[in-house]
Amino acid sequence: MLLVGLALAGYLVPGGIQPDEVMRFAPILAVVWITVFVACGVYGRAQWPLNLGTLLGAILSGMGLLAIAAIVYQGSRLSLQEILLATLLIVLSECGLGSLQERASELLFRHSVQSIPVLIIGELEERAGIRQAMEKNPGVHTCVGELNISGGTIDLPLVRQTLDRTGAQCVILAARTERFPRVQFQDLLHSMRLHNVKVRLFSDASFQTDDEHILFQDHIDGLLLKVGSPPLDSIQRVLKRTLDVAGSFGGLIVLSPLLVAVASLIKLTSPGPVFFRQPRVGTEEKVFSCYKFRSMYEDAETLLQRMLAEDDEMKEEYSNYYKLRNDPRITPVGHFIRSWSIDELPQLINILKGEMSLVGPRPLTLREVERMDELHKKRHAIIPGITGYWQISGRSDLSFEEMLRLDLYYMKNWSLYLDMRILLKTAMVVLRRDGAC
Repeated sequence: MLLVGLALAGYLVPGGIQPDEVMRFAPILAVVWITVFVACGVYGRAQWPLNLGTLLGAILSGMGLLAIAAIVYQGSRLSLQEILLATLLIVLSECGLGSLQERASELLFRHSVQSIPVLIIGELEERAGIRQAMEKNPGVHTCVGELNISGGTIDLPLVRQTLDRTGAQCVILAARTERFPRVQFQDLLHSMRLHNVKVRLFSDASFQTDDEHILFQDHIDGLLLKVGSPPLDSIQRVLKRTLDVAGSFGGLIVLSPLLVAVASLIKLTSPGPVFFRQPRVGTEEKVFSCYKFRSMYEDAETLLQRMLAEDDEMKEEYSNYYKLRNDPRITPVGHFIRSWSIDELPQLINILKGEMSLVGPRPLTLREVERMDELHKKRHAIIPGITGYWQISGRSDLSFEEMLRLDLYYMKNWSLYLDMRILLKTAMVVLRRDGAC
């Protein structure tokens, strides 16, 4: 679709790029286009049915990169006018085809060609009622598993195990929400959202609710209520992703002399690799490799375990903050790049890959996630960032619990305006080196 859009734009714009010139760059354009779409999650399981915000974000991100490349490389002969026109054509065609695909899929569901595998949760009699309702409306849902509610509680680990075993894409609760404690019901919603599983609440036709999690209702011989959190504004998500791509790509270009200089210093002053890669937990609890400049000695982990075993006070400090204020593992160059937050600049690559954002919750380590309770895990519903509300509120001076609280505050109050405020305040905090370690 990218190649067709560029070719049409070149045809419509006087003196525009010719189709043969577009085909010359076709292999590179195709690789970049697919990479951007994958990074933005267009091909993920979570994007069905069609998520217009995600699709628009991917298109604008890809075309934004193309615009930057056209400005840097004049030999491409692509004008901004052609790129803007091609963007419009691609958006219209992609959204139109996506809408047609969604409608075709709905027809397939209705005619039993394809159905949604569901997991039914409830007591025996309630589950039987749902199965009867599904039999009266064949083809839309297929029961692939059932779980019993014991004592009015839901066993979340067992639910997740059953989902992995059965491949269910939807959970139907055969009970009213007031049957469960509110915190437990919210934990279930957040957990299912992280696993890209839809939640439906089944009740009789007399059931009425003003629960904030009920988005709309449908009928299968009773009410089948769609349950979840209202989505953030798609337009703002598109703009946020566009800001991320433009900011990270531009940052890598502008800061390239500094990045090369820091990499050289690290390599010359201590043995070991230039970059440090650490598994971190990102959005939807997906693990990714977070990039940083190496600021510690190569045997840092062995040294840490020995120090913690010998010093109880240091062990308590590390258990509270997962870092040490006077850390002997840090190299001289490491102290400098940490005090100015230069060690985190390679995470601009994570942003381009779609694993991180400029602003968001701090990406946690596997050990930190194990320490969190189910309620705090809802912070994984949004993409982590290089900086965030925690960064401008104390950085390393904050405890783990305070950082989680600030992350949840950011998630509930997210807006582009808040992101811009955080970016500006982050620059001030870094220049003052407040809370740096």
